[in-house]
Amino acid sequence: MQQPRDLVMQLRTSDFKRKLLLWGTPIVLAHYAAVIWHVALLVKVQPGFSGLAILLLLVINLLPIAGLFTFAKGFPKLAGSLIIVPLGIALVIGGYTHFLSAGSDNVLRMAANEWRLPFQISAALLAILEAAGCWIGFRVAFA
Repeated sequence: MQQPRDLVMQLRTSDFKRKLLLWGTPIVLAHYAAVIWHVALLVKVQPGFSGLAILLLLVINLLPIAGLFTFAKGFPKLAGSLIIVPLGIALVIGGYTHFLSAGSDNVLRMAANEWRLPFQISAALLAILEAAGCWIGFRVAFA
């Protein structure tokens, strides 16, 4: 027979996991939507951007969504990895490319055109969502 204390701990743990899913799902889905928007803008800002790179970006950014399903099925370590790794890599690469580098897609140094402001907004939104997603991923992995 289960001790009342064990039952309370189980309920708290399941409540915590439910809250992680409730917070993680909109963050991860909003991130994927922002990726699609950002890639569409990237093609307009840099018309020579590789079609293979676009496909790769879209597929890799499905991993955090798979992580949510994995977490719901009871594999928190794998789920956390599926969320943290792609979002963390995207945060580092995007942070450098769009905020620190001297390249043409640095949001602070972009040439003025009709796509500049939407591109700046999408890059900033992605940085925020990726940071929040990494936080959720760490919480999931150690839930």
